[in-house]
Amino acid sequence: MVLLSCSTTTCSSMQFGFSSSFVSVTSSPCNCSSINFVQMNSHPILREKSSKFSAVRSNAWQSSSTTHLQNWEDPDGSVSDSDSDSEIEEDSENGEENNLDFESDWEEETDASKTSNNMEPLSTSQIEEHLIKEVEQLLAPEERAILQQNEAPNLDKISTGKWKPLHTLALAGQIKFIDNLLGNGYDIDGVDKDGQTALHKAVLGKKEAVISHLIRKGASPNLQDLDGATPLHYAVQVSAMQTVKLLIKSKADVNISDNEGWTPLHVAMQSRNRDIAKVLLVNGADKTRRTKDGKTPLDLALCYGKEFKAYDLAKLLKLVPANNYF
Repeated sequence: MVLLSCSTTTCSSMQFGFSSSFVSVTSSPCNCSSINFVQMNSHPILREKSSKFSAVRSNAWQSSSTTHLQNWEDPDGSVSDSDSDSEIEEDSENGEENNLDFESDWEEETDASKTSNNMEPLSTSQIEEHLIKEVEQLLAPEERAILQQNEAPNLDKISTGKWKPLHTLALAGQIKFIDNLLGNGYDIDGVDKDGQTALHKAVLGKKEAVISHLIRKGASPNLQDLDGATPLHYAVQVSAMQTVKLLIKSKADVNISDNEGWTPLHVAMQSRNRDIAKVLLVNGADKTRRTKDGKTPLDLALCYGKEFKAYDLAKLLKLVPANNYF
């Protein structure tokens, strides 16, 4: 690296000798703001230096002449503007080609979609016919005979003491198939081995849409299972507030007792559900009713001790008057 500096307003010419070759630097009057490189001879070291600048455009030298240079470094790894411009042009050309390819692919896809949309969709009856033909080919002769014989549900073959079709469909939320069974004469209040109806099962599963549908179809909200529990008992047990309100609106008895003398209000105290207890109280629940063990709802509220909302429930039972209907 060669440092060039001047201390006066006029810089004299200087010569540097490198063995057999010379580098002459000629200067003009300056104020330390311009340095002109006039001649660089063919010294091997300088040829290497100059080769590194071959990729730089000539205006780089012009811009460097107007800059105050304190030290000069090799611009290793620099890329010329012309190369970068050519690369950008190539990328843009490739990009245009790629865009054209993309558009052509998109046009092909749209054309395919248009041709597919022009096809007429099959009607529901045609789909069913194709399905019937396909299934008939898959079934054995005896299986096909069973299907043909049972156009209506054969309740004796699809029911057991534990598994009733209406109960299963109620828990599954299959309202359409529930209506099909009811249309074929199935008893909506039929019970299983535990004495539970489909309404009991729907309440236990919190199937509000099925509960509302069964009540509209005529299901009784006051039927008791083998333990004497009604759907309202179960609705309180699973904390289904909307179901409790729906059953009360459907004339469910809020003071009906099970086999042990527990009313829905007793169950509400046991489940520590203040909101449901309040709904039962304002709809006529008797807070003085006793179980077979002699316990009132207040006794159940206090048996948990000081925790578990004991004070809140006790206050509710004390302040809400009995038989206070809406």
